[in-house]
Amino acid sequence: MPDDSPSSQEPDLIESLPAMTLDEWLEKLRRADRSFYNIMAMEVWSIAKTMDDMIPGFWNRFMINRRLAMKQFVEKKHLQSLEEEK
Repeated sequence: MPDDSPSSQEPDLIESLPAMTLDEWLEKLRRADRSFYNIMAMEVWSIAKTMDDMIPGFWNRFMINRRLAMKQFVEKKHLQSLEEEK
């Protein structure tokens, strides 16, 4: 009876991975991260667009709130960096 436990399958999985350099792995990870970011941006846009169709002016209010939140985030990070310098 073959052993199908995860630990017995691990060496096969590692051996089946393509031989890639560290730089290739990092580039692959960067591309995956960019793809994930782009998908998330598209999802946010589609939700906001749908809401704007249902509630006119939603997109404008969304962008105003987003700008305000980003400004607060940047200010908070700036204050944190100033405190760390002390």
